[in-house]
Amino acid sequence: MDRGGLVWNRFAAGLGSGLMVVGIGACSSPPAASPQAGTLPSGTAQVTIDNKDIPRTYAVHCTSIESLTMIATGDVTAGATALVSNEDALTAQSVGIQDLGGFTGSYMEGLQGRAQVTMSGQTYTIRGTAEGFDTDNPSARTTGTFVIKVAC
Repeated sequence: MDRGGLVWNRFAAGLGSGLMVVGIGACSSPPAASPQAGTLPSGTAQVTIDNKDIPRTYAVHCTSIESLTMIATGDVTAGATALVSNEDALTAQSVGIQDLGGFTGSYMEGLQGRAQVTMSGQTYTIRGTAEGFDTDNPSARTTGTFVIKVAC
């Protein structure tokens, strides 16, 4: 019996097992950190219409071109869009709300409604008023309040 070969096989097996454990440990990621207060996890949106919270959505799309960021949440049947500028300061240029919380309406900078934008980490918070209508009574115009929180 060749004891040198047996020792070598045990050494190689031990070394292989040790490298596998180190490799698995290196590939595992640490637990996700909780978002800081006032922020959302990336790819998440929370919308409030007339003080009614809409369930969170994970259908979030953000596209930036130079100083403009286009934000879209939800889908074409129910969701929100916003165009935010950071050219001089954060400003909302437009906000569109489609059938959220029974309200459909829009804000356009300088034309109707009002809106302000703040940012904490990657989370935009856009709050203001929009002109539109109640989905249950589309013939009557109304003003709705909104808060759109979205993390790109």
